[in-house]
Amino acid sequence: MNSPTPLRSNDAVAALRDVVFAWQAGSPPVLRVRQFDVAPRERVFLRGPSGSGKSTLLNLLAGVAVPQQGAVSILGTDLTKLSGAARDRFRADHVGFVFQLFNLIPYLTVVENVTLPCLFSERRRARAVATSGSADREALRLLEHLDLADPVLLARTATDLSVGQQQRVAVARALIGAPELVIADEATSALDADRRAAFLELLFRECAATGSAVVFVSHDASAAHQFDRSIELREINRP
Repeated sequence: MNSPTPLRSNDAVAALRDVVFAWQAGSPPVLRVRQFDVAPRERVFLRGPSGSGKSTLLNLLAGVAVPQQGAVSILGTDLTKLSGAARDRFRADHVGFVFQLFNLIPYLTVVENVTLPCLFSERRRARAVATSGSADREALRLLEHLDLADPVLLARTATDLSVGQQQRVAVARALIGAPELVIADEATSALDADRRAAFLELLFRECAATGSAVVFVSHDASAAHQFDRSIELREINRP
């Protein structure tokens, strides 16, 4: 493999260099990415069929997984050099993640689920307080934009919500506290057309206001034209 392109820490919010990832030692790589960058404030749409490695790439960007080879740099920090606990702390401070399966805490209320990142990150809690006066009020502001302001609904636990409602709660949770990188894995798959449009409007507005970059993954390319850049995973993945 050729020498990687040098990267200065201020060049990108996220950068992959010569990354190779396989699920098991000796098995064929799922991902082999020579170079992938996300610029500050950039909105990137990444598409590809199911099973192509999209979610795996997002897990690498978030430090949920680490590659067998190569570097994954977020805000100038190489996540492959950190311990698992340090990656968790870094992700809590700097990355908002909309998981494909939502990962809501079933026994917590809607507001408690949205404010959860503020319990693990003083940095994000301080940003939420600076915006709205408290983490709870910031959660309510985000939820209102996602058509989830009904007091009865807000008091429900995650298990009492529809799939579409759970997805919107997961989106608000990712946005709270203005993380520098927002990662969305099939984040609109359970939303109807109107709510999909409302979600994208909120996502773009909030990220523009805070300067956050966005990596949005989907197999559905209908929203791709709204992003700064659209990429087919096969364009950067050469397993």
